[in-house]
Amino acid sequence: PALLFVMLASLPLAWTYLLPDDFMDFAKSLLYSLGFSSNFYFYFTGLEYGAVSGLLKPLLHTWSLGVEEQFYIIFPLIFVSGFFLFKKNLKNYILVMFFLSLFFSEFFSNKNPNLNFYFPVSRFWELLAGSILSYLEIKKGHRGKNTSLNSFLPSIGILLVIHSIFFFNDQMYHPSLLTISPIIGVCLIIWFSDKNEIVTKILSSKIFVGIGLISYSLYLWHYPILAFDKISDFSEDDFFKKLIIVFLIISCSICSYYLVE
Repeated sequence: PALLFVMLASLPLAWTYLLPDDFMDFAKSLLYSLGFSSNFYFYFTGLEYGAVSGLLKPLLHTWSLGVEEQFYIIFPLIFVSGFFLFKKNLKNYILVMFFLSLFFSEFFSNKNPNLNFYFPVSRFWELLAGSILSYLEIKKGHRGKNTSLNSFLPSIGILLVIHSIFFFNDQMYHPSLLTISPIIGVCLIIWFSDKNEIVTKILSSKIFVGIGLISYSLYLWHYPILAFDKISDFSEDDFFKKLIIVFLIISCSICSYYLVE
């Protein structure tokens, strides 16, 4: 519903600001997004995610929703077949899928970076990392209980995430082995989180929990608003107007969370 709401809100802006050919492209991306396959649309239209032209595509960010939905459809089918065939080695079965996907992303990272970026096969390992944690927690009945590890590994995890924010760039092959560090970081935070540990306390604070609650709406709203801002030159070289855009994104996200989600 939230995605549909953002799409409907984007339509009049697209009608107002986009040229006919660009509006047709927007309409197609909207239809593919509804079918959770916009990642394929953007790949086959030759759009590079990091390219300047991508900043003018209001629904470009929906590629990741396509990858996620494809994972949610495909993975259960593969998992169920593996459950009956490899019930005693289910952990190894999931690990094999993880490493096959990671190998695929590493292999195609420099051979066909665009395919590697958009196609689900090279992205599944990122989502399977969470599946592995879930499996281990179910089997063990708990997450990490080693007090010593719990005291410092979440800090290592948050440093890996922060490092990726400041040091990853558009020239890096992604996804690939080079970009595995934030995935490892998030896994360390999740598995070794402890109520007495500083990173867990910070991430459990009201402000971070609040951001987490509106994060899906924030994700949905930020790109269309920034794209239409760039198309219309609304905040060009105007700091006050840029603050208005930030306020608009946050306000729309909060309203979307409480009224739609």
